[in-house]
Amino acid sequence: MKARAQPQRSFGDWLRQRRQSLDLSYEELARQVACSAVTLRKLEAEERRPSKQMAERLSTVLQVAVEDRPAFVRFARGDPFAAPPEAGLYPGRPPLKLPAGPRHNLPLQLTGFYGREDDIARVRGTLADRRLVTLTGSGGVGKTRLALRIAEEMLADFSDGVWMVELAPIAEPGRVPRTVAQALGLNGKIAPDSTSGDQSGRDALSLVVDHLRDKNLLLILDNCEHLVVSCSELAEQLLRAAPVLRILATSREALGVAGENSYPVPALSVPNPSQLSPLETLARSDAVRLFVERARSVRPDFALTDENAPAVAQICQRLDGIPLALELAAARVRALTAKQIAAHLAERDRLRLLTGGSRTSPPRQQTLRATIDWSYELLMEAERALLRRLSVFAGGWTLESAEHMLAGPEVLDLLTQLVGKSLVLSTQPPRQEARFSMLETIREYAMEKLVEAGETESALARHLAYYLALAEEAEPELRGSAQVNWLIRLDRENDNLRGALAWALKTGDAESALRMAGALTYFWIIRGYQAEGRGLLDAALNLATTRGSPGPSAWQARALMGAGWMGVEKDLSTSQSRLEKALDMYRELGDSAGMAHALFWFGRHRIAAEKDFTRAFEYYQEALGLWMAAEDGWGVATCLHFMGHAAEELGDRARARELYGRGIEKTREAGDRWQLIRLLGDLARHSWQDGDAARARGMLEESLAIFEELGSSWGISWTLGLVHSISTAQGDYAQASVAARAIQNLPGSRRSLADAQVRLGQIDYLQGRLAEAQAHFEAGLHIFQEQSDETWMASIPPWLGRVAYRSGDLEQARALADEGLAINDSNGRWLELAFALLVRGDVSRAQGEPAAAADDYTRSLRLILKHAHQPDVAERLEGFAKLAGLAHPPQRAARLFGAARAMRDRIGTPVPPVEQADYDAALARTRAQLDPHVFGAAWAQGLALNWEQAAAYALET
Repeated sequence: MKARAQPQRSFGDWLRQRRQSLDLSYEELARQVACSAVTLRKLEAEERRPSKQMAERLSTVLQVAVEDRPAFVRFARGDPFAAPPEAGLYPGRPPLKLPAGPRHNLPLQLTGFYGREDDIARVRGTLADRRLVTLTGSGGVGKTRLALRIAEEMLADFSDGVWMVELAPIAEPGRVPRTVAQALGLNGKIAPDSTSGDQSGRDALSLVVDHLRDKNLLLILDNCEHLVVSCSELAEQLLRAAPVLRILATSREALGVAGENSYPVPALSVPNPSQLSPLETLARSDAVRLFVERARSVRPDFALTDENAPAVAQICQRLDGIPLALELAAARVRALTAKQIAAHLAERDRLRLLTGGSRTSPPRQQTLRATIDWSYELLMEAERALLRRLSVFAGGWTLESAEHMLAGPEVLDLLTQLVGKSLVLSTQPPRQEARFSMLETIREYAMEKLVEAGETESALARHLAYYLALAEEAEPELRGSAQVNWLIRLDRENDNLRGALAWALKTGDAESALRMAGALTYFWIIRGYQAEGRGLLDAALNLATTRGSPGPSAWQARALMGAGWMGVEKDLSTSQSRLEKALDMYRELGDSAGMAHALFWFGRHRIAAEKDFTRAFEYYQEALGLWMAAEDGWGVATCLHFMGHAAEELGDRARARELYGRGIEKTREAGDRWQLIRLLGDLARHSWQDGDAARARGMLEESLAIFEELGSSWGISWTLGLVHSISTAQGDYAQASVAARAIQNLPGSRRSLADAQVRLGQIDYLQGRLAEAQAHFEAGLHIFQEQSDETWMASIPPWLGRVAYRSGDLEQARALADEGLAINDSNGRWLELAFALLVRGDVSRAQGEPAAAADDYTRSLRLILKHAHQPDVAERLEGFAKLAGLAHPPQRAARLFGAARAMRDRIGTPVPPVEQADYDAALARTRAQLDPHVFGAAWAQGLALNWEQAAAYALET
């Protein structure tokens, strides 16, 4: 019998076992093989494969350690440059050569290093191909720490060591070669300063060149920005003379040497406070980990908790993930809570707050202000002037807007220099023009300098003039074929638009405020900024009232109409007054398109105020005539759309369908994608109510594609919600789940998150997973309550009532149904009200109260009939049918069951799994009460009824 082969032990297992048996720490062993402790950890974990040279070194070192551990430990734990144990310690064989200690002068790091694994890997890979890599970035971003970490990881790659040259303390460019020579240990060979008269040594530059000529060495030039010319000259000479040499530089701008690779060091990634991850996920954020570790160094009991996590996330975000800023903020934990620190940062107090760094740090790293001062003082005056004026931009800017702030052909050159010096960031999105921005900490500093220079008012006036012109240029374009491009542009500039309008209001510039707010009204409507827009329009109109009006103007009328437009949902009285004033102004100005717009909004006002769809239709017709006369395609399409709404509410569904169709045709011609998707959505809803799911799905697919093109989270959520509703009704729970999960993953909206929870709960309930459904419903309810959103939370009690009903808790089910009735009856949500009535009807039937059940089913069905919502009719018919033997004869029940089956088969809405057993039992009970021929005839009669006939039959007393 063959002996079983023993499994081969991996290198990592061998290394771990040998090191542990010798009781050696990673650091002790690393010093002897000229690598970092991190490298050894990765070798043991088999995250990295050893090179042949590394494997031989480790084998040699560990063999020596095994043969005479005391001598080895004395060497390992003593002077790293001491000689190895003598050969005589190993009698009987040739001596083993222990590798010399590490050849480096890297300082020992006393604090932890977090993240940047990708940066380390990229720079290491670049150094394998390029001989000069410069780490660039703003002050405090962590260039030096990253360079040190890379050097520690690469110790084994350079047989002649890794040497660091600290240049920050050097003020004179001519001293750069001498400083390098001293770092390399060549002090005794350097010629003294010329003032000493001693000429016994050699010139520092030639000495360094000769020393490095044949060396396999990594040279780190740290903090080159104030000596960039001298450093670039030195680097170029060394690279030409020493073919194996590698240089890793850190600087706020690249050295500009041929063959150089500039690597911008990013700030640490920060969490989004508006979308907080679970605590354990947040704790893995590099910025959060750094803040917590530094906070513990001054307050050992500090910990990340559910209570302080939002504040810590805000701190990391407001400090742009800059390591130095995070460390300085963490030092404040001695006296302040995380919430207090976040509050100070929110008040633009960061430069004063972020002081008190380590006493052993260089002065420029002891406060954030000193760090930025260091960069600012290195700028030319023209660069300083541009940096100051650029601070008025919020959320970034373009080259065109920068040129508006500082006239002259040199702006591009100056801006490029500021980017090169890491004070301005540049991004180039695909198919878009380059965009520039500043870290908020630098922007706050530059704004202080703007104030000191007395340039604030002139800079903000220029900023306002630029963005007012942009808003007015965009206003007509938002209704045409260029809409998408202009929406993207206004989205990018929204913070600047807000800032410019705020300045107009602050300085009492009523005309600019009214012009800008009026021009942005449609943008605010499309993007769902109604509350913000309403407030800004109110402020602009109030300012104009205070300052007095010079007489009617198009921009005044536009602002009044915009305020009336947005006020329809908030203050009907004020809205009407403003629309009337706008209409009067347009009449005085002879602006027929403006008059049409005002009349259109009078129609919307009539519906909001009194549900007067007849009068609204008349207003729309009058507006339509004016827009047609003005040949305004957008206005015509808008009127047709809302005339369709009114016709639908007045019960003329055929005319509504025709108007929607014409509206879609005209909207396609006008090019307004936003108007088109709303029309498609309304026609899709109309089609679904008519039972045409295929047509509805086709329109929703087009609508969803346009919403995604426009970048409208609200629109995507609304469309996906309708996809979910159709899918659940048709029993396609997989598709419904996809839609719900997509809603859940939409960015930035707690409402979408709650809506998704409710929809996931519906899917679970309909498939009979009651506990899971209840958990989803309660999660959604909690979020809506947190948001004080009574309208949206109104749909949840009836669903929880259904869960209670299926769980057998009829009293709880009735209480929840009653709660849903009260809420939805008051807010006019007819579909939710009809559903709550259905739930209570089921409860009454289960409790043996057929009259009460019949009354609720009747009220529910009448609401469904009023809005012609066919997909929900079958379930009400089945509710009546289940009363067989209680309130209705079985023959009537058979007809209703047959009518409901016909509707379900035509529309494609099967009985959901959770209802199936109840349905089957009720149908079997009806069959049992009738002769088979009688049942068959009644069933056939029900199948022959259309939906309106079936509903009318169910409502017969």
